[in-house]
Amino acid sequence: MAVTVPWPAVGSFVAGVISILFLRYLWPYRGEKGANYFIGVIGCVTLWTVSYGLALLVFEPTLRFAFEIPIWLGLNGSAVFFLAFAFEYTGRTQAVESTLMRGLVGFQLFTTALVATNPVHGLVWSEYSIEPVAGVAGVAVTNEPLLFAILLITGMITTAGIVLLADAFASYGPLYRYQTLAIAVSPVPVFAGIVLWAFQIGPVPQLNLAPLLFPVHLGLDMYAFFRRNMFELTPAARRAGDQTAIEDLGIGVVIVDDDAQIINLNEAAAEILAHEKRTLLGTQLGEVCPEVDLTATGQRIQRRGERRQREYAVSISEITDSGGNPVGHTVTLQDITTERQREQRLAVLNRVLRHNLRNDLNVASGYLDIVSERTDSEQMRDMLAVAARNVDGVLELGEKARSVERTLNADELGTEPVVIAPLLDELAASLAEDHGGTVDNRVPAELVIETNPQLLRSLFANLIENGLEHSEANKPAVTVDVVVDRQNARFDIRDNGPGIPTHELDVIDEGEETDLEHGSGIGLWLVTWATTALGGSVSFDTGEGGTTVTVRLPDVVESTVGNGESTGEKQPTA
Repeated sequence: MAVTVPWPAVGSFVAGVISILFLRYLWPYRGEKGANYFIGVIGCVTLWTVSYGLALLVFEPTLRFAFEIPIWLGLNGSAVFFLAFAFEYTGRTQAVESTLMRGLVGFQLFTTALVATNPVHGLVWSEYSIEPVAGVAGVAVTNEPLLFAILLITGMITTAGIVLLADAFASYGPLYRYQTLAIAVSPVPVFAGIVLWAFQIGPVPQLNLAPLLFPVHLGLDMYAFFRRNMFELTPAARRAGDQTAIEDLGIGVVIVDDDAQIINLNEAAAEILAHEKRTLLGTQLGEVCPEVDLTATGQRIQRRGERRQREYAVSISEITDSGGNPVGHTVTLQDITTERQREQRLAVLNRVLRHNLRNDLNVASGYLDIVSERTDSEQMRDMLAVAARNVDGVLELGEKARSVERTLNADELGTEPVVIAPLLDELAASLAEDHGGTVDNRVPAELVIETNPQLLRSLFANLIENGLEHSEANKPAVTVDVVVDRQNARFDIRDNGPGIPTHELDVIDEGEETDLEHGSGIGLWLVTWATTALGGSVSFDTGEGGTTVTVRLPDVVESTVGNGESTGEKQPTA
């Protein structure tokens, strides 16, 4: 004769089998963020469902009651494991080891002990009796107020876990959306079953339908696991990243609410404000840093450091909620003491080069000319000529230093349409007259680019001058070609000189000079800085036949003829 297992028991056993299979898949992930506690949840589900399935097949009252102990152990354990999982999964690991969590674990064990000893005191329920229903051993009881209190606290523990997961879902958007939502919703069907049983609602109040609803719970959990491996991409990493990012920025960060009350800050900010971090939380920003105006821009404040005064640039960013409503501000404090000192030094050196030194050298140059005219010694004239050339070289260096200043302030100069060919013709005529040689300008007359004219003039002037001045050929020659590709322009400046020394190019490639490795001037540096300030790049190809400097400027071309390639029709400037 075939043995028929009643459907309530079958449903409970099916849930148990599913949970066991799920545990098999979860086991290799133990040790991942939240995985151990999630395994604990599914383990408690297994204990609960299998124990309840067996209990439904036992009609002897004493033995039937004995199964209530593992059932309630699974029920209570699943709640605390679920909360612990939510804590660790969302990056709140410290909460798992808190006194509150230990208290909740103790409470759940205590309530399980109350259930186990209920026949003695009857505080949880009374009038416990077996009542067959649907072919299984149902239980008829009178639930006491303590039972509802226990279930309420257990429900609150579970709800807290749901809230934590829902917060991760809301805070981190689509990255963790499906997995956190599925896990957060999964306890709801089971919780509904417990409520129906506790209040004895429905056609079969003798049965607790919660274990039968676990396949829905497990289905949602498995969806989260298999759709996107929930332990390979966890909100804990994002939350930890958000927390450590503020600390690792290297600048002070203060977060205030819409009442300018400090709600978070990093240790760097606490050090700048000269207070302990914990004492600043909840304090008005104006009390500890009255110089900061949340509505102003370009602010700077000064604070006394351990050894000297420090200066900080203040940046204010508004924080808005999902509806676009302002809820606070982020205040960053960046130490600019070194940068400010460097700016001051550059300003002083620039003044010395532009005014004091230039004026004194102009006077010296004038006296050299006078002395040279009044001496009859050819040898003396030669020495005075060398001295005059050196003075002129220093004056020229000062002019290039002024060009460096313009390069450093490129952001303030702006851009405008520049017709390239006339600019090159003007430079070529002047430089060819000063240094001799020819400049072959092959740039189409119609080529117009959007750029900074001062920087571009300085860039081409230095490249053409370098090609003419340092050439050892009988007839120094420089050729300027251009190739246009959509909005991108590539300028090739070729000369017939001896080539740029390798050690000069090595310094530019390394990006810094040393006592042993340095250039002979600032021309190449100016070319590099100017190109970078224009948003482009520069490269050098040097050899015995001369040097080709290639300057690439992206997204600058406004108009040209044809494809923009050089036509070679323009005549060189002598």
